[in-house]
Amino acid sequence: MTLAQSRPPDSMGMPDATELLIKEARQKMLRRRLYLAVVVLLGLVVACLVVIGVVHYSSSPTRTVSGPGGTTLSATTCSDARVKLLGVTGLPGAAVSAGLLVRTSVSSSTACTMSGYPIVGAQLDNHSTAMARDVRFGIFGGMSKVNAPLPRLLLASRPHVVSFTIQFVSGIGHTCPWINSLQFTLPGARQTLTARSMYQAGIGVSRLWGIYCGYLQATPLFRGANGK
Repeated sequence: MTLAQSRPPDSMGMPDATELLIKEARQKMLRRRLYLAVVVLLGLVVACLVVIGVVHYSSSPTRTVSGPGGTTLSATTCSDARVKLLGVTGLPGAAVSAGLLVRTSVSSSTACTMSGYPIVGAQLDNHSTAMARDVRFGIFGGMSKVNAPLPRLLLASRPHVVSFTIQFVSGIGHTCPWINSLQFTLPGARQTLTARSMYQAGIGVSRLWGIYCGYLQATPLFRGANGK
């Protein structure tokens, strides 16, 4: 009888030294690639944040004005402008349209620019408030061109006259409430001013603002006293 010669147990799946080295090298390569990917991703995030910051900074409205002795002062958007009410004047209009010209005196301790629309609210005798809608032009004032940019008013410590117009639908009946007063805030100013009387040609100063039947609108701010 012939005995079969037994073989060494090298076919049981035990890796040799070469396979272990290859596996370890692959793991190191994967870890290195993962590390590089994380670094690249963080770099892209930082770059995007920097670009966003630069765009935001460069898009901030800035202007320059001449200071004492011909020096140049940097002017940013007004954040603490001082506003004083000079007066409200009634404007002649149609039978169902009423117009008002609001004149203010505006200054700022630091050079700045003011632009945009006032926030206007009409206090009515029925204990409600009507808020004005922004319009670029109207029958009493505003922009002369539809696509023209809004005026940017350069302000400094010396007061400047700034004006705008208000318009609304009025009436002669008793179905609509009366306006008791007007409140408005200019962009970049903290205080809200209240007007309780107005001047009307041929009448003088009056507390009668008229009947309000809707469509309260306000035009942009302009330098000067004519609201356009």
